[in-house]
Amino acid sequence: MKKTIAFLLSAGLVLSVTGCSGKNPETASGVQGIEETGNQTQEGPGVQADVPQSGSFDAAADVAGTTDGGTESPGGLRILASMDMEGCHTKDGYYYQTFETARLSDGSYGSHLMYMDFAAGQEVYLCSNAGCTHDSPDCTSVLLHDEFHIGGTLLFIWQDSLYLLTKMPDNDGTMFTSFDWADASSRDSDIESSSAQLYRVNLDGTGREKVYTFDASLTLEDLVLGDENGIYVVEKKITAEKSGEDTYYNATERWLASVDVAKGTEQKVCSMDFEGYVSWQLKGCYGRTLVLEGTDYGREVSNEEIFSDDDYYEALYDNSRQVFATFALDNPQLEIKYSYANQYGNCGLVDGNMLYTSVVDGSIRAIDLSSGEVREICRHSGGSYPQRRIGNKLCCSSIYGGNTFDYIDIDTGEISNSPLANISMGSYLEFIAVLDTDVLVIYDCDATANGDGSYEINSYQYGLISHEDLFAGNANYRKIKMAGKGI
Repeated sequence: MKKTIAFLLSAGLVLSVTGCSGKNPETASGVQGIEETGNQTQEGPGVQADVPQSGSFDAAADVAGTTDGGTESPGGLRILASMDMEGCHTKDGYYYQTFETARLSDGSYGSHLMYMDFAAGQEVYLCSNAGCTHDSPDCTSVLLHDEFHIGGTLLFIWQDSLYLLTKMPDNDGTMFTSFDWADASSRDSDIESSSAQLYRVNLDGTGREKVYTFDASLTLEDLVLGDENGIYVVEKKITAEKSGEDTYYNATERWLASVDVAKGTEQKVCSMDFEGYVSWQLKGCYGRTLVLEGTDYGREVSNEEIFSDDDYYEALYDNSRQVFATFALDNPQLEIKYSYANQYGNCGLVDGNMLYTSVVDGSIRAIDLSSGEVREICRHSGGSYPQRRIGNKLCCSSIYGGNTFDYIDIDTGEISNSPLANISMGSYLEFIAVLDTDVLVIYDCDATANGDGSYEINSYQYGLISHEDLFAGNANYRKIKMAGKGI
């Protein structure tokens, strides 16, 4: 794991530390002596087409789980949205917000809500008005720039409706460097004064309404959970600590909150502050249990150590362990379930109540977080990084490079390689949504070479492919006719 720190004169840059499994190893809560196994308890205008109709399917049954179809219990908690999920889907289609903004007819700017109809093989603006040019603020597909932050809006389906949670970025565990403290102070003020907003929209794009406004003094993490009773978010208070030219942002209080959309109220469910020095991050859920991940450095580490020079931090990280724990809402105590040494480039994938890990010796393991049972699925020469689960197979990238995926049968340990990659770029396929029998992928793009090895992406090509064809390497993509550039 590497980190990059840049210094900009009279400007600012937010930095965070990330790794294989999406961890943010900020200051942390200690877990001493945990082995590889075992439990331990601790305290523009587009093509017009039909758009989806509200109430035409059981949305709750079709929403992706922890990794697009995890092993969470029916009726239990499931992940509705995260920053790793750029949009959301049902069995009928995929919703997303365009990353680029467009100038509207009144001079303002906005992004768009788009919908890919799987049956029709067509992408459309989420607007039912056949004569609409999608360039005015009253178009149901338009998301005004001042209201819906690009890269800061989470989309999800809950109880037959589309929801949009728009919020400012979560800066917990980041560093801001600037020689202009007036600029930094202005940024702090912006962070503190921006309220997160929750909107509900009919599945056809109509009826958008704001259903809840969060406390402006709080920051929301980049994850939304849900069950049959409500929507859950992690809220926290962020403090800014200045040290020389650097400002460090860290959470002082964290808790899980439940939002009652019908009543427009929320309540605290439980504290997310735990004793010790591991900084626990919410990574998944199953039933009434949360799954947490943290980096144990063996001691408390300072902000300056986390954002020190690369060699220092690399040594610090190489001597740390990655730790996974569960926290049952009905029996609130932290239980350590598994850990591994970070020195060897291991990787972990949380999927419902299961944790899948790879070890540098080639071992792929499955850990049942509810029981603590550890099982070796297979040994793979060269090793693999588990990326996601698709059906009963783990999709893994090789630790030795290459732009294709290996697929490992969770039950039998059988390994196969699929040669499928992005047609024009030769890069990895991008998985957008995993359905019961198909996967929505970006399999091609229109790109212009810049002459320096980089490319300017003009548009992306999406398509559906069956699980069987994906695993076998058969490029039988069912093309989505695009109305725009794509994500």
